Amino acid sequence: MIKYIFYFSICLAANPLDQWIEEHEDILKQDIKSVSFHLNFDSKIYDTWNDSIIYGKITVGKKKQFRFEMGPRTVVSNGTVWKSYDKRTDQIFLQEPDKQLERSLLSWVKYKKIKALPIKMERDGGYRITLLGRENDVRAYFDPDSGELESIIIIQGEIRSKISQIILEKKEILDLTIGQESTITFDLR
Repeated sequence: MIKYIFYFSICLAANPLDQWIEEHEDILKQDIKSVSFHLNFDSKIYDTWNDSIIYGKITVGKKKQFRFEMGPRTVVSNGTVWKSYDKRTDQIFLQEPDKQLERSLLSWVKYKKIKALPIKMERDGGYRITLLGRENDVRAYFDPDSGELESIIIIQGEIRSKISQIILEKKEILDLTIGQESTITFDLR
């Protein structure tokens, strides 16, 4: 009987991911929201993190509209056409949406979907999240005292990415402008 009570109490206890989602519910339910983060990669061969950290930001709106900034590159979507801009070359490429990447970028925006993600606690203290396909290992790590999200580790084959310093924000507008007057545009559609 005690075994069943213990099991039942574990099932009812909220995990840190659920708590974090509920704490950020007002942001996740907004039409326009953004997440900023730092990203770095490691080499599984040497088991060391790369020293270079890339700043990233994803802002999403309705109808598959988004702005994705990563280092010198920015990709924007009006829901039907993607524009990719690179500051280093001052060029814009128009292209059809990459449906797989689009799903990955927009996977965190729907409150009910993120709330229903299957999770499992792992031995390393992380919470494995079934996200971005079954061939990936996605784990969220939380500060045990504050419950704050510290990092997300994504393992895809030999590549391990660490997302940290994650900040969610409400936004009033979604800026889809990129480039300058001098920017050269190439239509790849």
